[in-house]
Amino acid sequence: MSCGLHYTNQYLLAKLRRIYFMALPESKEDYKKSRVNFTIGDSAAQTIGQLAGGAFIASLMTYCKISDANIGIITSLASLAALAQIFLIQFMGRIKKYKFLVCFTSLQRILFSAIYFIPFLDISNKWKAIAIIFLYFIGQVFVQVGTPASQDWIASLVPSRLRGKYFSIKDSIAVFIVSGVMLIAGMILDYFKASAIRTGFLIVGVLIFILVIINVVAMSKMKEPRVSYLNEEGKEMHGRLAKKAKEMESDTEGNKSNNLFSELTHAFRNNKFRKALILQSLYITGFYISAPFVASYQVNILKLPYTFMMLVGFICNLYRIYITPKFGRMADKYGMAKILRYSLTILALNILVIALTVPGNAYPFFIFGAVLSSTAWAFVGIGLFGVQLDFFQGEKRMIWLSLVSSISGVLGFLVSIVGGKILNVLEANPVIIGGKFIYAQQILNGLGFLILIGSAIYIKVKIETEKIDSNRKDGRVTV
Repeated sequence: MSCGLHYTNQYLLAKLRRIYFMALPESKEDYKKSRVNFTIGDSAAQTIGQLAGGAFIASLMTYCKISDANIGIITSLASLAALAQIFLIQFMGRIKKYKFLVCFTSLQRILFSAIYFIPFLDISNKWKAIAIIFLYFIGQVFVQVGTPASQDWIASLVPSRLRGKYFSIKDSIAVFIVSGVMLIAGMILDYFKASAIRTGFLIVGVLIFILVIINVVAMSKMKEPRVSYLNEEGKEMHGRLAKKAKEMESDTEGNKSNNLFSELTHAFRNNKFRKALILQSLYITGFYISAPFVASYQVNILKLPYTFMMLVGFICNLYRIYITPKFGRMADKYGMAKILRYSLTILALNILVIALTVPGNAYPFFIFGAVLSSTAWAFVGIGLFGVQLDFFQGEKRMIWLSLVSSISGVLGFLVSIVGGKILNVLEANPVIIGGKFIYAQQILNGLGFLILIGSAIYIKVKIETEKIDSNRKDGRVTV
């Protein structure tokens, strides 16, 4: 019996090793299938991110008696969680394969599912709020740790000349799936909102659980071009041979291995890294001074129904799906930076529209803002990532992606705290201009508009003038 269990365990371990540590792409078809699986997995991940944020999480927190200002700060914990990437830089620099790390961290999104079951616990609202914060933060830590590795992974599967096309198509598919699921989830919450909102939370929690499984399975089916240790024939080593090679490498390197300080020093000495970090920081500041407080503003002050918001979002996202590939092709032709500049300008206008939205004009202004938002988000995420891929080359790419994400993430959290403090002050001391009451969220969105316009100007002056060196290894068969 014990012998049978031993062989079963050995078989399972060998199977896991083959899936997560030995899945090299050996043909163009392998690269294509991997990109398709990444699209599926990323679509599920983005849907989870939306269901665990925005109006949905705001509704859950409001049910647990959390204030608007604190809702904004809590939803910004995703940025603070990015700080974990800095402390893991040395570890991330040493690991040879990312696949297991990405799949393991993706599995931890199941914590977001657990959040929606908290209202069923027989505890006080104080402890419910603590449980929500704890699970949300830990889940975001895992997501943030796995994000740079997954970004470097997919970048290695896509030829640089096709990045705009691939990422735009991927995002179009993701947007279609996200908007469809969000529409259904919004209708579910509206249906149960009056008398049984907890039932709506239960359904959303189960939905997130299913999406986590889809995400992990899709990522597990991908191939990974990164190799670990090679023998004299140029073939990858595994098991005991890889372990022995690792020990020899450690003995050879001695104390030469980079620590956190040296990695930071090397990064900040690089002009392109600094420019990419400044751009990301400007965008993060403009976004987090306003965006974390929009969902609660729409739900609690503008009193917009979930179904209306999700229906408008669904229709606008169909439009976004149509224009996203066009943005991608333009980016491949004219450059990521130029198209990103236009997209950030449109995003700034979207935030300006939100700043001008009050209960009296909420419905038409929400629709107008949603159109601008869909136009902007058709490329903002792709463009920011694309500029970083253009600027970060070689072995330092994943580490630099981690640094940018973690530094700008902490900045985003600090900005959201400042925004929350401003919100509290303005709510305690109402602003009245020309006899009209000005909501605190309107002022925060006005600040966000000005900062994002500054981001667009920075791209024109500093980013578009930088020469780009394409990485010719990405997306090519090397075995």
